[in-house]
Amino acid sequence: MSRAGVRVVEVTTWQEWKPLRLEALADTPIGFGELHADAVALSDEEWASRWTRPGLRLIAYEGHEPLGMAGGFVHEDGRRILFGVYVRPAARGQGVLDALVDRVQAWAAPEPLHLDVHVDNGPARSKYERTGWTYDGRVTPGGGIDGGDLLGMVRSLRAERVNR
Repeated sequence: MSRAGVRVVEVTTWQEWKPLRLEALADTPIGFGELHADAVALSDEEWASRWTRPGLRLIAYEGHEPLGMAGGFVHEDGRRILFGVYVRPAARGQGVLDALVDRVQAWAAPEPLHLDVHVDNGPARSKYERTGWTYDGRVTPGGGIDGGDLLGMVRSLRAERVNR
């Protein structure tokens, strides 16, 4: 289990999110809704403006070292959405993902938490399946950044998680 502490990223500390987000976009290009090149080109004002959108943004740390990030927002249809999930390669398999997702799940409670995962992102799909996520039947054809399909998944508050 991770010794990571999970902290909320506030509007005044958005700079903590930016380098981790850029690393995530470079590490897993199909895992996010924007391209690394586009994100790099954003001005600081554009990065800061993202914090005007309601929601939750978290970073997991061990000491002062960021290990991963995740966020949550309420979709216009009322669903609670998990987004921007990334764990640095060296921290994977140490409970960081669970700590982040559990914190977003607590924020979403009592509603279930939803996400979209790229059909070709096998590692993410496997980890989500092992931690209690199920496919909800939603498919967004061509919704991925590369034109691939996105699959909807859901995890209820009572989801049993195995192989953490």
